Amino acid sequence: MKTLHFRTNIDCPFRLLKATCGLECLRGKYCHFSVDLVEQNHILTIKTDDLQPDEIIQALKQEGVSCEMLLHS
Repeated sequence: MKTLHFRTNIDCPFRLLKATCGLECLRGKYCHFSVDLVEQNHILTIKTDDLQPDEIIQALKQEGVSCEMLLHS
């Protein structure tokens, strides 16, 4: 399983809900995610075997959530 980190604008429960909806659109591809709402860059951490960074960025963009990949492992 790989871990992906993104800088986002998820700074409130409303944007978190939009991000959740965006990630749910990627049905059939498992991921576990968390967001640090307190940290200035609002880091989104996603653990997945299947998803590619571009898929995540596109899904969130469609929901109005900005997302920039930081690093992966």
